[in-house]
Amino acid sequence: MELFPDQRQALELARQANVFILTGGAGTGKSTTVKSILDDLATGGFRFALAAPSGKAAKRLSEVTGKPASTIHRLLEPEKINDGFAFTRGPNKPLEDDLIVLDEVSMVDVSLMARFLEAVKPQTKLILVGDPYQLPSVGPGNVLRDLLESRAFPAVELTIIKRQDEGLIIKNCHRIKNGEDILVDNANAKDFFFLSLKEEEAIQSAIVELVTRKLPEARKLNPFRDIQVISPLREKTLLSCKAVNARLQQALNPNPIIEGCRFKAGDKVIQLKNEYGLGIVNGDLGYVQTIDKAARKIEILFENPDRAITLDPFENDLDLAYCLTVHKSQGSEWPAVVIPVHKSFGSLMMNRNLLYTAVSRAKGLCVMVGQREEIPKIVQRRGQEKRFTGLAGFLNEKES
Repeated sequence: MELFPDQRQALELARQANVFILTGGAGTGKSTTVKSILDDLATGGFRFALAAPSGKAAKRLSEVTGKPASTIHRLLEPEKINDGFAFTRGPNKPLEDDLIVLDEVSMVDVSLMARFLEAVKPQTKLILVGDPYQLPSVGPGNVLRDLLESRAFPAVELTIIKRQDEGLIIKNCHRIKNGEDILVDNANAKDFFFLSLKEEEAIQSAIVELVTRKLPEARKLNPFRDIQVISPLREKTLLSCKAVNARLQQALNPNPIIEGCRFKAGDKVIQLKNEYGLGIVNGDLGYVQTIDKAARKIEILFENPDRAITLDPFENDLDLAYCLTVHKSQGSEWPAVVIPVHKSFGSLMMNRNLLYTAVSRAKGLCVMVGQREEIPKIVQRRGQEKRFTGLAGFLNEKES
């Protein structure tokens, strides 16, 4: 595999450094570079592990590298203790790998990163991979950006767009990242479209029509697995996840609803909390297989791990997943992504990093629906600088 100059620089640093950070925006070849590093270093009896914060991100990491990957939580081997859980791996029982690649580091909060680093032996080579232009973690901190700003570790930012057939998705990701308005060419574009509508009701109806009929017919896409609606808000507006999920459940799933249960057989769902004993973590996506009201059982086939899990249909931490928040979509990609745009989301929510993260989830098609005039305002709002953690300063003090 022929590498670009920035990728060759990354490979050389990965060979030399004990801790190395690889970053880059959409389409710059992070996954290809990681695969090249693994092919170069993980030979013979060299032990390695690949991990990511969510099940979907771990599955994607495995697909692009051709090597097994797990969530960080599973890598640290949680075990049940009384009413809670603790990680088996730590200072007294560190991970035995010679090389660990941790992907999607922007999603990792300081608490989980601390637990992870406690379990890494000093001699282990550690490669941290991420996109600093995405949203920071839901939990406290801004680990990736702080590590980069500290300059305590060697880092390479990939800047050359590697995809030969560069479409408007990649171009607009980089325009958003740089605070520039998006390019729209509905007449000639193949992968990026903007459907201009003003009112929330009209935008919601257009999204339902896109997901249930137009995109499946025009692009031969499965509305459950291939198309993902991504919204900035979980609730409170007609374009929030709660409202859009209700409409899409009604439109896509004709199965009867069970009294007292929010879900139907066939629904697309997401797990909202870690359940280490069941092997599922926050962010895992799945599909409802069966619901037995009398036995109080709902069976979910999760995408990662690829197995069925039985839960209580009335008391669980599931939510519908036809529409996900931008945070919940991180670490995942879909053939098609639909994004509502409306001033009702508010200026605090709609910023450059959020929009960039949402658009970069699309592999082949991105459709924005809503108020076109909002985009120039959104890309001027920089959300990343609002976290003050002190981590970069602490690392600089340790280095000096």
